[in-house]
Amino acid sequence: MSYVLPLIFVAIVYATMIILNERIGLFRDNFASPGVKVLAYIWLGLFLFLVTLLIVASALAPPSAKDLARVPFYSLFTLHVILIAFLAGWWLMAGRPPLVQFFNIQRERPGEAVLTGLAVGVGGWIATIAIALLIAFILQATGVLPKNPQPSATIAWMASLPLWKKILIVFSAMTVEEAFFRGWLQKRIGLVASTLLFALAHSGLGQPFLLIGVAIISLIIGYTFYRTKNLIPGIIAHGVFDAVQLFVVIPIAFKAIGA
Repeated sequence: MSYVLPLIFVAIVYATMIILNERIGLFRDNFASPGVKVLAYIWLGLFLFLVTLLIVASALAPPSAKDLARVPFYSLFTLHVILIAFLAGWWLMAGRPPLVQFFNIQRERPGEAVLTGLAVGVGGWIATIAIALLIAFILQATGVLPKNPQPSATIAWMASLPLWKKILIVFSAMTVEEAFFRGWLQKRIGLVASTLLFALAHSGLGQPFLLIGVAIISLIIGYTFYRTKNLIPGIIAHGVFDAVQLFVVIPIAFKAIGA
């Protein structure tokens, strides 16, 4: 039963995407033939349902500290590998357009794009913390969130990893997640819907409060992508946000509570 509602939700999302593509060309892709388009639809459906099953399974049974001690490091990148495989398959079926066009990468004024990303990353982090704390306070006051939420074992484990592993996590997240959620998904289904799916994709971390911050920063980065039509600022902003969280905020927070 725990899988039924998420799968129904994904089925509705999937059907809506297909219907809108048939009516208004939602996907903005030029498939070589109707057969290739049907194959792309099947590819999208398999991808959505596989990712949903993985996320729900992770959310229902978050690993304990003992479980994580036995988990190989590379398993952290399972979802990212799936995202890369999906994007590669879709790119091939869409006729292999130039990657800069496929992902909305603007090569003009790269310095300005990087500086925009840095500003959005720092400003977005400050705004996310402030708004998330306010929302959490309201939800705690109404009893929706517990007064003293327990830290996620997964986040604690990631914070304790060696420096090079943290850097690899940040780099993978900032490139792969932005390529999919902004470069592919947002320009097809819009800012709000892609933000919702981005937040839900992080529900396996075992920390409901974290999803508030994820949704806020996704809106900020997504709005930046909408305004600039460029993936680069979002990649930089995502990297800055994750790096601040993983290298500074989370370790300090865990030390403060003695975890």
